[in-house]
Amino acid sequence: MHGRVVDVGCGNGKFIQRLRQDRPDLALLGLDIAPGILAGVPGPVAVAEATRLPLVTEGVDAALALHMLYHVPDIPRTVRELSRVVARDGLVIASTNSDRDKAALDDLWQRAAGDVLGTGRGPARISLSARFSLEKAPAFLGEEFGRVETIELPGTITVHDPEPVIAYMASYRAWADQHDVPFDATIERARTILVDHIARHRAFEVTCLGGILVCRR
Repeated sequence: MHGRVVDVGCGNGKFIQRLRQDRPDLALLGLDIAPGILAGVPGPVAVAEATRLPLVTEGVDAALALHMLYHVPDIPRTVRELSRVVARDGLVIASTNSDRDKAALDDLWQRAAGDVLGTGRGPARISLSARFSLEKAPAFLGEEFGRVETIELPGTITVHDPEPVIAYMASYRAWADQHDVPFDATIERARTILVDHIARHRAFEVTCLGGILVCRR
């Protein structure tokens, strides 16, 4: 990666700040649709929609779309816009999670919800990243780029206390309410299952799987 780089959906600027430290040779621009989140991001930054980037055609050497394409309403249109602004010999780097990411948490939730509902297993939770998962992303990106390389980034989280897992599951509340799953009762059942699992196995392991996709024409 070289030259002019735009981080589309840069959020709080975590990646931009890292690049400024590691690659001072790059000319970086951060874009995000939310003005407030850009307040603490080192400039230059600008407010912009991912489907209408304020950049000339082939105006940058690389574009980053890190954990943001599953947020946009129109994924194909956004991919076309990324393709438009990147030079012919440039690249787009996207990142997302696998459909298998943190499967142990989904299994725990379904088991706990099933116990509460008396159905054996509760309804499967659909993660936000499922719209543009590591498995689905190559098809979207392949519409504009001739070469799409997927690099998997696996990892494991090991916990010895149920509370970090329970705290993470707090983000499931809105989904649970939409699917008539009693949230508080399910959380308490999940805590009981976790306590028992950790007592027997001394830990609870969560396998994570994300990745990056490097796109060239």
